[in-house]
Amino acid sequence: MNGLDGLLGELCVEHRAVEALLRQLDLVHARGEDAVADGRRLLAELSTLLDEHLTVEEQYFYPLVVHHVPAGTALADSAVHTHATVRRLLSRAMDEGLSAGDRSRCTGALLVLLRTHLRGEDEQLFPLVRAAVPAAELRRRGESLAASRPAATGAPVWGLPPGTGAVAAVRDRLTGHGGPGRQDSP
Repeated sequence: MNGLDGLLGELCVEHRAVEALLRQLDLVHARGEDAVADGRRLLAELSTLLDEHLTVEEQYFYPLVVHHVPAGTALADSAVHTHATVRRLLSRAMDEGLSAGDRSRCTGALLVLLRTHLRGEDEQLFPLVRAAVPAAELRRRGESLAASRPAATGAPVWGLPPGTGAVAAVRDRLTGHGGPGRQDSP
């Protein structure tokens, strides 16, 4: 997977892709009602990214937390609860019947919750897991994850072959290059 961390490296790459989308949503959110179509498009893209990412964390990462980290069950349960809240907020923000003001408030709450969750995992939970879980186990879990995913289609950042192209993929996600049907990536 991505470096020696295996599963954690993969999750970090996914976190950076989510953060890049959150920055784009910030810009659209600041434009208000003038950017409704852009906001819906970005929310749909965020939904696609999060569907797989949250499932991966719940199936591959949190079982490690429960098994290896002191108070791991409580930490994992809290994170799964946060995931459920993220899914509800995202679904609500994408509701076509929602007024512009309600959509703005819901999207704002979603952005804050996601950033807090990602920061908590990056700065607190990942270091705990790195210290408690043998590196070989993290690599095995990362390999298991890679084997469970379909061959790289070029769409999601984490659909790349292990250890290759992650920087280019994140760059393309940030710059908008390499989208569907585009071969103009720098």
